[in-house]
Amino acid sequence: MKGIEYVGKCLLIKERGERILVVGDLHLGYEESLNRTGVYVSREMFKEMIKYLDGVFAKIGEVDRVVLLGDVKHVFGGVLRDEWNGVLGLFEYLEEKCEEILIVKGNHDGVLEPIIRGKSKVRLLDYYIWGEYCFVHGDKKFGGMEKSKVWVMGHAHPAVKISDGVKVEKYKCFLVGRWKRKDVVVVPSFFEGNEGSDPRENDLGLAWDLNLKRFNVRIVGENLEVLDFGELGKLN
Repeated sequence: MKGIEYVGKCLLIKERGERILVVGDLHLGYEESLNRTGVYVSREMFKEMIKYLDGVFAKIGEVDRVVLLGDVKHVFGGVLRDEWNGVLGLFEYLEEKCEEILIVKGNHDGVLEPIIRGKSKVRLLDYYIWGEYCFVHGDKKFGGMEKSKVWVMGHAHPAVKISDGVKVEKYKCFLVGRWKRKDVVVVPSFFEGNEGSDPRENDLGLAWDLNLKRFNVRIVGENLEVLDFGELGKLN
């Protein structure tokens, strides 16, 4: 699609002389939530996330805005200490890279408002329209989206299994296609808690009945590389 550049797990969108970086589901606090259930994991995800973003910004430079596609935090109905610290730490990092941070609210973000209170560069929205683009989490429909030509959404955590005939590997991916005269980009989750779900095996929970088998798969590779693997329905 014109104006869209794939940068690892992120999108860089350029239009009208402005640049927006799009980041999928972050699920900050995921590690603490597991620890509280008795599953011990090392709490290194935040450091790894910042290191990854350092690589993204080293490649693309500063941007005008960053759009977070929802599920910034992980736990429903409350705020864990790691969520609070992680969200604030992320904002402090991004405020040095852009003029504005826009969050389209995800289903995990019901108690996000207290954390962002007083952050002048941060806005929390149901969806965000910029030019011909509409950015939305993906679990709900909003009437104001219909006039936009391009929908960019998260929530689904798309990933695909690829087999070489001996072993099977799963990779995060973008799903790119058309639906009712709209261009649609489904963005992979940013967090590394798991790769995600293969749409050939699982319902991804999107609010629209997209024929994802007709969508193109763009697999996230190493060193911010993104590879076009063609139509989902034709993959082995």
